[in-house]
Amino acid sequence: MAGETKISPILSTKLHRPPVDRNYVHRPHLLEQLDKHRGRPLTLVSAPAGYGKSSIISSWLEANEYPGAWLSLNKSDGDVRTFISYFIAAVQEYFPKVCQNTQSLLKNIELPPLRELGNTLLNELDQIKQPFILVLDDYYLIKEVAVHNLVTQILKHPPQFFQLIIVGRHDPPLPIYSLRARSQLTEIRTEDLCFSAEETEELFNQLLGIQIDKSIIAALENKTEGWVTGLRLAALSMRQRGKIDPKLLEPLADAHFVMEYLFNEVFSHQSADINRYLLSTAVLDRFCGPLCEAMFLREAERSACEISGWEFIKWLIHENMFVIPLDAKNQWFRYHHLFQKLLLNQLNRRSSPEEVKTLHAQAGAWLAENGIIEEALRHYLAAEDIPAAMQLIARHGHNLMNNQQWPDLERLIGMLPRDHIEQDPELLLFKAWHHHVQTSGCDLPSKVYYNRKIESLINNLSEKTTRASQIKGHFEALRAVEFYLCADGENALKYSKSACNKIPKHHRRARVSAYLFLAASYQMLGELEKGISIYTNEIQESVDQHSNHYALYIEKLCYLYWMDGDLGSIRQTAERSLRIARELRMPESVAFALYYLGIVSFHQNKLKNAEELLTQLIDNYYFINVVMSVHGTVALAMVYMARGDYGQAEKYYKQSLHYAFEINNQEAIRILQAFEAEFALRRGHIAKASQWTERFIRKPIIPPYLFYFPHLTLAKILMSQNTPDCRKQATDLLNKLNKFLTSIHNKQFQINTLALQALLHDTIGEKSAALNKLTSALKLAEPSGYIRLFVDLGPQMIGLLKQVLKQNFALDYIEQILAAFGDDGQSMVSEKDDLSTASQFHSHRPSSLTQSLVEPLTNRELDVLGLVKLRLSNKEVAAKLFISPKTVKKHLENIYEKLKVNNRRQAVEKAIDLNIISSL
Repeated sequence: MAGETKISPILSTKLHRPPVDRNYVHRPHLLEQLDKHRGRPLTLVSAPAGYGKSSIISSWLEANEYPGAWLSLNKSDGDVRTFISYFIAAVQEYFPKVCQNTQSLLKNIELPPLRELGNTLLNELDQIKQPFILVLDDYYLIKEVAVHNLVTQILKHPPQFFQLIIVGRHDPPLPIYSLRARSQLTEIRTEDLCFSAEETEELFNQLLGIQIDKSIIAALENKTEGWVTGLRLAALSMRQRGKIDPKLLEPLADAHFVMEYLFNEVFSHQSADINRYLLSTAVLDRFCGPLCEAMFLREAERSACEISGWEFIKWLIHENMFVIPLDAKNQWFRYHHLFQKLLLNQLNRRSSPEEVKTLHAQAGAWLAENGIIEEALRHYLAAEDIPAAMQLIARHGHNLMNNQQWPDLERLIGMLPRDHIEQDPELLLFKAWHHHVQTSGCDLPSKVYYNRKIESLINNLSEKTTRASQIKGHFEALRAVEFYLCADGENALKYSKSACNKIPKHHRRARVSAYLFLAASYQMLGELEKGISIYTNEIQESVDQHSNHYALYIEKLCYLYWMDGDLGSIRQTAERSLRIARELRMPESVAFALYYLGIVSFHQNKLKNAEELLTQLIDNYYFINVVMSVHGTVALAMVYMARGDYGQAEKYYKQSLHYAFEINNQEAIRILQAFEAEFALRRGHIAKASQWTERFIRKPIIPPYLFYFPHLTLAKILMSQNTPDCRKQATDLLNKLNKFLTSIHNKQFQINTLALQALLHDTIGEKSAALNKLTSALKLAEPSGYIRLFVDLGPQMIGLLKQVLKQNFALDYIEQILAAFGDDGQSMVSEKDDLSTASQFHSHRPSSLTQSLVEPLTNRELDVLGLVKLRLSNKEVAAKLFISPKTVKKHLENIYEKLKVNNRRQAVEKAIDLNIISSL
């Protein structure tokens, strides 16, 4: 198979409605029953094997004017991701553009909760505005509860024009009784499907072309109890013998005896070539001409055979040998399940277990050579040829990685015995890459575990082979990530350089990560420009600009700029990434771009933009990996907290926490529980926030590279407790963080840490140290225009900023920050009247009468109004507040508009009347 081939998990042959047999006996009473109840959500056709269940439904659909999709199920479709994929593929045979959101969710490395998947699927099915039917054939093979729960969800809230038909050998675990009670169920059962004497006579007339004695017809109908498969076998036997064997009509001959006897009769009258084909193809769930030819046990048998595979299939069709076409082109076929079972019985009687395994191995080899990977794997496993199965996955695993088919890769590896996986370095590498992507690379213990296992295995590989070199390249890429998370930039750089040299260009997904951490290692060592240069050069030289991997490379640039605290470059890159991702229809990359644009807007205090972008992200919550989506949720919650809307903030983070618990994602739970403490602190609930610090496990600090950093919350809580011991702990923690972040050149969180250190120094009366720390923070923050992180630290920051202003440092920038305090006076509102316990984290609360205005006055407007009451000029007010006279004039215009007045005197009088300012 070509290296660029995308492995599809969908077999189109399973979506083909079995055609109506040319000897089919029409049964109008059953068709009338189906027509009569066509609008009911569920039709259940339940009977043992061989009663013509699929045939009657296929016949009805053939005459039906409505679209009728078909899905033939087997045991491997019990995985809920696989089941929904096939369910959608069947519907898309008639409605190609529906269910695209659900399909995108299925591609994610971690599935959303089943109810969310079901809701999305239901909403998309409901967009189909014409009647349509979906048949789930052989549903009895599905054993997994999750699939039954999904189907139950669909039947509880069925789309308006949707009818589901389930065909199986017994009743499925669905709400049959409640559907029956509500007249939402049509049932066709064994007694409905049994052939009558008249139908039996018609069947024999069609199959044999002669009139059969009615007494024989009656005897056979009685003996088989109208079982159509038994009747067809009897007809085949009569064709061979010229008459019915009297043994079959004896009273002691039961149905099982009749079936086995008739099959043996039919089988014994075939040529040696036909029998060899029948036995060798018994292990196949589907077959075509070339595959049939590949199934001979011995080369000599193949050479001696006088008929080809296609001629064998033509013979099956001509002789009505229970063969079912699986596609419109008549390329693929399968046996009726009961007939295949009889063939397998014959095969096991006539062949040794080793010969049966050889047949499976031959099937696996042919299927693998023709790119039918999952079927090939199942045959190799049936043959107990584990090495061949492992080689198959190794050969195609990188294609799956390149196409980001992580769920398919995980499923295929999961089919192998665990002990064999643990001994194969390449398979372990696939698992390690899967885990790396699933956790956004932040799970250091698991990374160490995988790397140590792989390292112990690759030490035995020879450097001289290409495969060994590639395996070592992948290992070195993952080892570079480990060193990076340990803040060891030198070794991260060393290993990532080696990985980039060894990983071949066609292993594109692995190269994205290798080059990302090469650039990130340079950034950690303070050489970001060099890292960016190498990274962008790789994009230009090796990546097709119209490919998904180009979008991935561009998206990861945002990460590098985030570590450097360069909000402008993040915005520019994310906007570019968003355009590309939308053009290429990459929902996960769209979500990443929205995440970065949202957090940039938040930091620059563009709260409306931040809310819009992050809301879009949360609306597509399940299109991004869980850890990233959690950080996006925290950012959106902080937007609402900045606006004083704690209800919305709480709603979003609690929904996210509930989901994290539901899927048991420990990293997501850790982040959200830390933010829950931040939320409690911001509302003045110090005791509640402090409880989290007792549970917080102080692991080694790893480089923070997403939006939220729990260690900063820990520092804030310690500061808010304001005891000598807590202040000492806060001082030690912040010093440690500052040293660590400085050493890895993480400007993003350096700014946060320095600002907190400034507040702590100010609290203990170390004014000079406080101003030095704040000045350092402002120097790092000014180029990107960080606003929000200073404002969210509360009114204590105002005084410090004003003192820095007196030093004539960053005047315009500080003025912007101070203006943001004024424009957002409620961002840090506490629910308590006594704010003394956490005053440094809480903003001033306007009076209740101020709140009664159409638009309340901001803190800065209150400051201006208070000074105007003292009859200061605009210039004097500006000097007092360290802002420009022009800004004062703008504030006054806003005040006049809000108070519905025209001048200074009226504004002061109105404000006093409303108790907005004191009359004293």
